[in-house]
Amino acid sequence: MGKVNYHLLGDSVVINHNARTTVIRRGDARFEQVVQAIKENRLDEIPDMVDTEAVFASKGITLQDGNVLLEGDLLPESLGKRLLQLMEDEMPVDILVKFWRNLKDNPSFNSRKMLYAFLEHNGHPLTEDGCFIAYRGVTEDFKDVHTRTFNNTVGSVCEISRDQVDDNPNNTCSHGLHVACYDYAKGFGPKLIEVKVNPRDVVAVPTDYNGTKMRVSRFEVMAECENMRNESVYNMHETEDEFYEQENEMDNYSNDDSLFDV
Repeated sequence: MGKVNYHLLGDSVVINHNARTTVIRRGDARFEQVVQAIKENRLDEIPDMVDTEAVFASKGITLQDGNVLLEGDLLPESLGKRLLQLMEDEMPVDILVKFWRNLKDNPSFNSRKMLYAFLEHNGHPLTEDGCFIAYRGVTEDFKDVHTRTFNNTVGSVCEISRDQVDDNPNNTCSHGLHVACYDYAKGFGPKLIEVKVNPRDVVAVPTDYNGTKMRVSRFEVMAECENMRNESVYNMHETEDEFYEQENEMDNYSNDDSLFDV
C-alpha cells in the first residue's frame, strides 16, 4: 500500500494515495471519519474510507458512464441519484434496494421509469418491504366514489386484472384503481384511507395533475387516514439573538485550527 498524504483545510481535507487525489468537503459523511483517523494516526485506514466505489460494490452498486446499476440493473435516474446520496451520507439503503427489486418486476417501462420520481415529488412513505403508501378518497361506508362497488375497509385488498387498467399515462381519468398523493386524495371523498401499493402493480402515472395520482391494479387498505401534520419543532424560549450567537460560536469552532492538531 502506498503512503497516504493529506492536507487539512478549513472546509475540506485533501487525500493523496497511489497517484489519486480526492477532496472531501465538510458535510460529506466521510469527512469526520477521515479527520478522526488522521488524529489517531490511522492513515492506513483512510484509503478504504475514501474509496466510495469499493463501498458501493459491497452493496451491489456500480457506476457506469454516469449511470447507477444495482445488482446489474440500470436504475431510473431519480432512484439512482437518491441511492447514491444515501450511501454517501451513510444512511440505510435496504428499503430502496427492496423497492427496486419489486419495481423491476413491473412489465411497464414507463412505470419503472417514472414511479420513483412521482413518489419523491409527492413525499410518499416507503415501507420496509419495498412498497409505498398512497391515499384514496372514499365514501362514508368505505366504497369507491365512482362505482360504489369496491370495499375499502381496513384490511381489504382491492384488485383487478392488470389488462383492465389503462396503461396510457396521457389519459388522466380512465379505467383502473386510482391512488394519489395526500393533497389530491383528501378532497375526493368524505373519508380518506391509506393504502399500500407494491411497485410492480403500478400501471400508469398520468402526466398531468402535476404528477399527483396514478392507476394501479392492486392495493391493500392499511388505515383510515388522520390529518397530515406539517409542523416545525423549535425551542420556544430561544431568542433570535441567542440563535445567531450560537451560530457564530459554531463558525468559530469550525475555523479553530487547534481542532486538527495531530
